[in-house]
Amino acid sequence: MRWAHTGDGRVGIDRGIRVDSTAVRVAAVFRLAVAITAAAVGSFLPHVSGERAVVFFIVDLVWVPWAAVVLFASEQPGARVARLGGPIGDLLVIGLSQGLLAQAAVPNFDAAILPAYLVVVVFSVYTLERPAAVGIGVAAIAVPTVAQRLLPVTDRLGAAVLAPYAVAVVLLLLLIERTTRMQTRAASQYALLSSKADTILAHVADAILVTNAEGRILQSNPAVARIVGCADEPLVGRSCEELLGLHSGERRLDCSAGCGLLRSDLGDDAGLGVEVWRIGSNTERQPLLASASRVESDGGDVEVVHSIRDITRLKEAEEAKTLFLATASHELKTPLTVIHGFADTLVRYDDLDEEVRSAALNAIRARATELSRIVDRLLLSSRIEAGRLQLTCQELEIESLITSRVASFAAATGREVVASLEDLPTVVSNEDALITVVDHLIDNALKYSPGGEPVEVGAVCDAEWVQVEIADHGIGMDSEQAAHCFEKFWQAESSDVRRFGGTGIGLYIVQSLVEAMGGTASVSSERGAGSRFTLRLPRPRVPEPAEELTPTGDGEATSIREFMRQIGVPERRVR
Repeated sequence: MRWAHTGDGRVGIDRGIRVDSTAVRVAAVFRLAVAITAAAVGSFLPHVSGERAVVFFIVDLVWVPWAAVVLFASEQPGARVARLGGPIGDLLVIGLSQGLLAQAAVPNFDAAILPAYLVVVVFSVYTLERPAAVGIGVAAIAVPTVAQRLLPVTDRLGAAVLAPYAVAVVLLLLLIERTTRMQTRAASQYALLSSKADTILAHVADAILVTNAEGRILQSNPAVARIVGCADEPLVGRSCEELLGLHSGERRLDCSAGCGLLRSDLGDDAGLGVEVWRIGSNTERQPLLASASRVESDGGDVEVVHSIRDITRLKEAEEAKTLFLATASHELKTPLTVIHGFADTLVRYDDLDEEVRSAALNAIRARATELSRIVDRLLLSSRIEAGRLQLTCQELEIESLITSRVASFAAATGREVVASLEDLPTVVSNEDALITVVDHLIDNALKYSPGGEPVEVGAVCDAEWVQVEIADHGIGMDSEQAAHCFEKFWQAESSDVRRFGGTGIGLYIVQSLVEAMGGTASVSSERGAGSRFTLRLPRPRVPEPAEELTPTGDGEATSIREFMRQIGVPERRVR
């Protein structure tokens, strides 16, 4: 078949080319063989003369060369000459031979040659477009009918032979046309399904491997190279077990007696896959979700289809959420414990002096404020993730806001917080959101500078942006930590989260709020040298000044003259 890709992405079949080039070449070879055989037989027959000699002369000098030309033409793309020229040449040779042999009064030759016409009709209907095939069928009826005129009336084939022959030609035309149409429709549907399957396999995120019964790879999709990390290596023919090296628990899957994923002891009864792992390209465990299905053909051939999904990010998210729950629970429990302890003391002891009672109430209030702040962050994170965060932005004096937050933190913590802000313009922002962002970044800078290093806050601006930088000289982060620090549930000190506390959602909230205000948040950091967080906030857009027209005394007339000047009408002066 020759497949044609249509403009809308579907795959169809060229109506005029219904069989592949191999079938056309086979027919051309068969035609040439018959012609050469006929020529050879004619050269050995004794007493060949007259019209019979002319028949073999036509076969030798016309049909054999023409059949050779058709054979060579069948090698060309499309093989148009072979498809159309072959049947036309066959009809001419058969028709001339019938006419000449009819004049030579060869007995029963007319009836014997009719099946040859039917063979040509069958080939034409199967290979040619409908108009050409119908033309060949009409010629197959007309040529033998005309040839009968060369015979005496007594020797002509009667209607009892010609009528069934004509009916047979018409039925062949209809039957083979219907069969070919059904074949074309089935082939088109097959091509469409095949193209759809190839497209799905090429773009699906899961790795798909097809192996034989011995575990050798027969087919794979591009996701295999991405997940396994073998983009430049050929996969067909390789051992699936050696390529993947899957483990279940601490035991390597044994595929020596067949696919290890098909064993019932792995617990994949629902066909949803089992959790396995392999050593990835970074020499660390790569968690995978794998499943296998056995496919057996009618001939007994067995293939196994493997589906493999990389769940590394899923596992990381699951671990991060588990860590977050543990951390958040601890963060919530600490103020609750203090509140509960002081509240219990106040209830049980009525004789506490006023100073102790006041200290207890202040501690309860401070811890309640801390607890409220943690809950607010959790709720804000939930709103951001659900897409319900809506901020109303307006022009805001950023210099005074940052100065007040710096002074507040310096007074509350007794730490050195230095601000370098000079004549900053206004920004388009939301005051509450910006306070939340600045407070968290300053608080983080102080928290991750356990040696008491100063925190520096500075800002620069250009025509479109105001860039705020909050830097510390604390523990810092390496490049991998800096690349993930704005992700939800992530903490730089994942091995010792209790050292500095926190829930791991603060920087996620910072970036989300800044982006909601039309800005960007980024970080540059080095382990042991501190971190520098940069906020870029948009300045208000200054509208372009409108061109002002100089007013004159004759208002309406001046407006008309100005309009005429703009459209190119010359001004006429009246004297």
